[in-house]
Amino acid sequence: MRLALILLLMLTAPLSAAADWLWGGTDEPMPQVQVAEPFVEWRTGPAVGYPVFHTSEKGEWLTLRMRKTSWLKVTDRKGREGWVHVDDVQLTLDGEGEQVSLSNPRFDDFSSRRWEAGLMMGEFEGAAVTAVYGGYLLTRNLSAELWGSQVLGSASEIRMVNANIVHQPFPHWRISPFFTLGVGHIFIEPKATLADPGDRDNSIGHAGLGLRAYVTDNYFIRAEVKDYKIFTNRATNEEATEWKIGLSIFF
Repeated sequence: MRLALILLLMLTAPLSAAADWLWGGTDEPMPQVQVAEPFVEWRTGPAVGYPVFHTSEKGEWLTLRMRKTSWLKVTDRKGREGWVHVDDVQLTLDGEGEQVSLSNPRFDDFSSRRWEAGLMMGEFEGAAVTAVYGGYLLTRNLSAELWGSQVLGSASEIRMVNANIVHQPFPHWRISPFFTLGVGHIFIEPKATLADPGDRDNSIGHAGLGLRAYVTDNYFIRAEVKDYKIFTNRATNEEATEWKIGLSIFF
């Protein structure tokens, strides 16, 4: 059920200050809202997968505490805390009964995200590659990632696992470049049975660069190119180039 909330500010706090607090944090008093529909459902966490544990009835006052991606943490006068979806407060009424549109700057969430995951596809030395990854933002500019990839070539099937460190120098840009360094392991399964298959698995290292482009909500497009060094038992090591593009989600 879509929630209709009437936005009333605490004493002298202006409406714009309340919106600023919701989207970025200020020293102004935290705004209060009054439930206008028969009831409002609270969840234990900022996602639809969390259970509903409480409801607020019409006329009850709630205080907005913080925002995480598309969810707002609220408290009531008894000190209980819960989460409601930010879309439910997109259109509210001010103290004079006028509609107020509150922007939902989800890009702010992207630049301050903690977790991300994605599915990407491309080519590894001319063969089709599919990869999945998960990443955690260590600082505003650095993140750690874990990758798994499968390459389907005409002569062999290749699987790779990699651990990466990613540097994003301009996290506040909607289209942001990044650089990556990593190490991992490659497993090669030749399709030919008569020829000598050679090395079946080797350590690898890589360096690469790419772009993240914020799209909407919790989604962004990621594209990258990596140069691999494959450390073999032979006299010389091997090199390979890979490019990928795909869709990622952050939370």
